[in-house]
Amino acid sequence: MRKHCISSILCAALILTVAGVSSCGKGESASPAQEEQVHALAPEVLVARVLRQPIHKTYTAVGSVSPWEVSRISPKVSGRIKSIPVDEGDRVEKGGMLMLIDPFDYERALEHAQSQLSQAKASLERARRDLARMEGLYRATAVTEQNYQDAVTARDLALFQYDQAATARNIAAKNLEECRLEAPFSGIVTEVSVNEGELTGPQQLAFVMMDMSTVKVEVDLPEEIYTSIHEGNTSTVTVDAMAGRSFEGTITKIYPTIDPASRTFRVTIRLENPGLKLRSGMTARAQVVQLVRRDALAVPGEALIRGEDGYFVYTVNDDIVHRNPVSLGIPGNALYEVLDGVSEGDRVVIRGLAGLRPGARVRIAEGEASPEK
Repeated sequence: MRKHCISSILCAALILTVAGVSSCGKGESASPAQEEQVHALAPEVLVARVLRQPIHKTYTAVGSVSPWEVSRISPKVSGRIKSIPVDEGDRVEKGGMLMLIDPFDYERALEHAQSQLSQAKASLERARRDLARMEGLYRATAVTEQNYQDAVTARDLALFQYDQAATARNIAAKNLEECRLEAPFSGIVTEVSVNEGELTGPQQLAFVMMDMSTVKVEVDLPEEIYTSIHEGNTSTVTVDAMAGRSFEGTITKIYPTIDPASRTFRVTIRLENPGLKLRSGMTARAQVVQLVRRDALAVPGEALIRGEDGYFVYTVNDDIVHRNPVSLGIPGNALYEVLDGVSEGDRVVIRGLAGLRPGARVRIAEGEASPEK
């Protein structure tokens, strides 16, 4: 009796299954529950919109941050150091005092030179008076021509001695001024090589100053992009010491020669440094802009698939996958220019590409990826 009941149940289940298959074969639409079940089983993909935006083709190179202006300062006169009012790390404005050499000897030298100049001036005035008197006598034939020429020579000699005394006085005054060593520009003192009380002179390096309000990065680029790099091109610079921050720079100099060993050429990138965050010696990574498309139809590089006949992308429309062959323009860092094959606003698959086939049904993940600009 029990076996009979089990057989009856199995027969009923088989009849229901056949009926379900028959109804599907007759073209009847699936129920909402069945459609939801089919959609839930479809693979999930992440898509991004095709947009018009600028595309930059860049080349990345590594260099170091350097000050835009650096000065190694030595005194121009010798003497004993009286005071050093600055220390390493101090910021000094242009004309600010870095060091004072004891001015006593130079003050006495200036006094002596001034005295010599006064004497020479008096001698010159006397020689000019004598010449004027001799000219009158010579015109009156009261003296010989030789007497007149002697007076001219005496005046010229006095003038020469006056000029020498004036030069000596100016040198003495300049030496006294040089006892005060001043900053040639506004910047930071990065090295102090002298101490108070020491003897110093023109052969000794005393200070190193750097202007860090503007800095530069010099990088080497491959020779194949030489003709596409120009002064005024922009560059984005990042430094290892400040992860997540970037600085915009401008190429200000392109060196005219190619290194025959490395087949590279050097460029200088100028960066403004507000707040003096960038420091000399920091490792810098510069993205130099090689080509720019200001208004390009752009797709993320991760959406591109290389096929036998070129590149193609998968687009999604009404949850159905379509295969679109595309022609490419310039490659950017994350975006590629597309010349044809897709339209603005199309949704291209960038995640979940494995196993996709044209005509397949997919589920689009929540949200859409934003193409990197």
